[in-house]
Amino acid sequence: MLKNRKVMAVVALVMAISLLLLVGCKTAEEEGPTTWTSDAGTVYNIVPKDELTIGFNNGSITVDFLRMVGENTVEVANREGIKIVTTESNFDVEQILPNTDNLIAQGADIIIDFNVNAQVGGNLVDYCAQQGIPVIGVDVVYEAPNGELSWFFGANNALAGKTAGLGLAEAVKERWGGEIEHLVLFFNSENGDLVRLRLSEMQTGLVEGGIDVPDSKVTWIEMGGGGSDTTVAANAKFTDWLAAHPDATKVCVGTVNTETGQGVFSAAVTSDRWEDCLLATNNNGNQTLAAWESPQAAMWLGGVAYLPGQYGEYLVPLAVSIMAGENPPKVTTMDHIFLTIDDIDAVKEEMGVD
Repeated sequence: MLKNRKVMAVVALVMAISLLLLVGCKTAEEEGPTTWTSDAGTVYNIVPKDELTIGFNNGSITVDFLRMVGENTVEVANREGIKIVTTESNFDVEQILPNTDNLIAQGADIIIDFNVNAQVGGNLVDYCAQQGIPVIGVDVVYEAPNGELSWFFGANNALAGKTAGLGLAEAVKERWGGEIEHLVLFFNSENGDLVRLRLSEMQTGLVEGGIDVPDSKVTWIEMGGGGSDTTVAANAKFTDWLAAHPDATKVCVGTVNTETGQGVFSAAVTSDRWEDCLLATNNNGNQTLAAWESPQAAMWLGGVAYLPGQYGEYLVPLAVSIMAGENPPKVTTMDHIFLTIDDIDAVKEEMGVD
């Protein structure tokens, strides 16, 4: 009888241990998948929010817009309890991939890249995909050689361009009786075709606003890069253009950003041709506010609001959704409005200026 009791006790103990093991050890299926596959066939890792590390590679913190995007993204990540590591390329294309390696070495599970370089970005997507790491391109979509696209957050480039064009159209009617002689568009080809829309659609907006702008009136000026020399390059190129068109008195100018706009503005002022020009920029910046404090303020009509101080509110949740394997839409964009000197308080708010 005692022997039977010992046997039963051992059996009970074994059953209890087995039950504990079953409770404590879930199957892989119960734990959930550790990867997910994109539509292009790329396998990405799944990382829960509380274990997530975001890597942010900024093009330059000396450019107000990029600095504000970076700062807001860090702010939101910290608020959400998400680790974020950052680096800066200073728009050096040779530094983008090494910076990415740096971020991955620090544990980055996803890369947010704000170098607005479509060509290098495609290689970046491919490089990171091989390690199960997705990429979010800010303001530019990156396409890998195998067709895999980065996620995109930023400007609705077509809407932004059209919005600027409509703003120009109203000013052209008011100042020049609805007629222009030239539309001059400043562009960096390395930004890619998507960003180009924020300029080409200015023509569309002007036309929809009732202004006659055939292709023969449109001039494209290539900036040759989007680095720190943008302002200087725009100044030199527009100075040359004005010298080549001494009789032009109704010139609309569109620029890809405010840094380029600053170069255009200073060229027109130095050449004493500012009254011949109307400038619309993508984004608003300290350059906009400085121009509006000058005697030549009327030339700088305004800019399309991009709200860089709010990008992080979208980028961080997008990163969380991607890493959860939710496969969110590839493209998410901001809404846009055109702000003029009449909206200076809104521009100051956008820039975080008192």
